[in-house]
Amino acid sequence: MKIETLNAVAEILGNGYKCYVHSLTEEVFSAENIDVETRKKDDYQEFVPLEGSVTFGIMKDYVSAVDNFEHQSELMEALSYDQPFLTFKRKVYALHIADSWIAYRNQQIVHMLENKPS
Repeated sequence: MKIETLNAVAEILGNGYKCYVHSLTEEVFSAENIDVETRKKDDYQEFVPLEGSVTFGIMKDYVSAVDNFEHQSELMEALSYDQPFLTFKRKVYALHIADSWIAYRNQQIVHMLENKPS
């Protein structure tokens, strides 16, 4: 798959949604933008969102990569709360590092997709 296709898939999966890729054109569709009959055809490859434990691992790795110690501490604390995904998301936006987080997350997902056995 082309890197543009992988990036589009990573963005959708990173947001927690399922998507489909046409095998010939590599056009990417989120689940809500493709009808059930079309997506069942052999021409489409289905991609499902990451499991929570995988996403949590990406979050932990991102925290380790953050250079600002204050931000790193706040993010580590966010991961320890009862709802770590929601708390982490709110924290990256509050700290104005959401763009950095999303780019990191998408890069990690692309890496996983590239190394996924066919």
